[in-house]
Amino acid sequence: MRLPFLLPALLGLTLWAPGPAAAQSAPPPRMGWHEQYQRLVYDLPGRASWTIDRQPGEVRVRLSGAALPASTFTFEVPGDSVQAVVAPQTVTLTSLQGKALRLNVTLLAPAPGAAGRRLVLDLYPADTWTEYEPPLAGPCALGQGGQSVPYVPPAFATGQVGFYMAQLDPKTLAPLKVVSHQPDALFPLASTFKQLTLWAALRDVDAGRLNLNTRLAVTTSNRSIEFYRPGNRTLLDLATQMVVSSENTASDIVQLAVGPERLQAAARGFGTCATRVQVTTKTMWAAQAGLIPEVYGPDTLSWAQTLLTLPEAAQAGAAAQAVQASLRLSPERVQSDLEAYFRSPAYSPQLDVALQNRSTPREWASLVARLHLRGGLSPQSANLFRRLLAQSCCAPKGVTYRYWGSKAGSGWRLVTLSGLLQLPGGETFAYAYFNHGSDVVDSPDIERQLPQIARYVWNTAQRLHATR
Repeated sequence: MRLPFLLPALLGLTLWAPGPAAAQSAPPPRMGWHEQYQRLVYDLPGRASWTIDRQPGEVRVRLSGAALPASTFTFEVPGDSVQAVVAPQTVTLTSLQGKALRLNVTLLAPAPGAAGRRLVLDLYPADTWTEYEPPLAGPCALGQGGQSVPYVPPAFATGQVGFYMAQLDPKTLAPLKVVSHQPDALFPLASTFKQLTLWAALRDVDAGRLNLNTRLAVTTSNRSIEFYRPGNRTLLDLATQMVVSSENTASDIVQLAVGPERLQAAARGFGTCATRVQVTTKTMWAAQAGLIPEVYGPDTLSWAQTLLTLPEAAQAGAAAQAVQASLRLSPERVQSDLEAYFRSPAYSPQLDVALQNRSTPREWASLVARLHLRGGLSPQSANLFRRLLAQSCCAPKGVTYRYWGSKAGSGWRLVTLSGLLQLPGGETFAYAYFNHGSDVVDSPDIERQLPQIARYVWNTAQRLHATR
């Protein structure tokens, strides 16, 4: 998904707001340990904006619109001591043992009776941080072959990166030249899976099973978390908002209209092996929040790890049961419990890949290529498919191309981007960029990397094109 896990308008959060002409001073912070992280809270007299700089063993918050009282102090966290150096516009937190530090920043609405906002700094020390270990998928023929070109790691990324980009033979879609890193490791797809949902819906339109003008009702049962448009909405509107705005409710309604099991069958029909796309967004987040114990048991993490090893039919059966169970849950409950889970000691990045829709970089990029170039849609549906993805995300400025269609996704410590790029000369590239277990924690924060990711994709395509 592309938008924050918590809807700012509902919770009073803000990521940016224009600051006053002169910064105002804030009182000293309140501090406390919260099971996995140290929380520092400043009461700001007005609105503010912020950025984070991350270096090995150090994180720095730069603040504008409000001033903090200068101070220097040290506090203990599990396995480390941390020095805080506070200046009017910066907070610098340094590990005195040189260990990695991760920081999440939130601006909360004013406390009752207060006029300003609360700057909340959640610092995760190394000893309470869980790394992502991507499981390795079994062998799959899809996307194999091609001349290998060296991988250049993205300088801005932390955590585990899975990447695959291939310059394709335009007739056969066989890889000609390839850049890859962990191409056969499993990663959560986040909202990038909505490309397949769009294709499947348009295929059903072509077959007469669905109609773009058919109106589908938004209900408590089919509504997911975050923003949504209420009422009876056309399939065309739902499909558009699913891709262009990454609306989760729209995605779930379209996926349910197609049928999650038919979506999975479509992925299989394109030759994928480890790809799983059989749960809605509401289902996967309800499962992670521990709200579907009738399917995943009281210990969701243990069951989820077992789930990855089960035969495909057993995985499909569990997914179908979970989808039905999630329809009985209110989206407000899912959202509240999900946020509590992500900030609790129960959080594990391994749970994401087990319970969310997932794939490998090689499989997913190869599937995306086939959706665009061998999808079998009518000319009208194929044009709509390409047009919507071209509006989605997020080509860099100042570059020239014939076509660039993509879909991004994000989550807790997670960002994804996949698509198809065609240069003016017709050279065609399919790619999948998956980053999970990032040091950047919250969805809005990691989404700020999307322009860098798009530029990285462009630069990699240029390297592939130039390789002889």
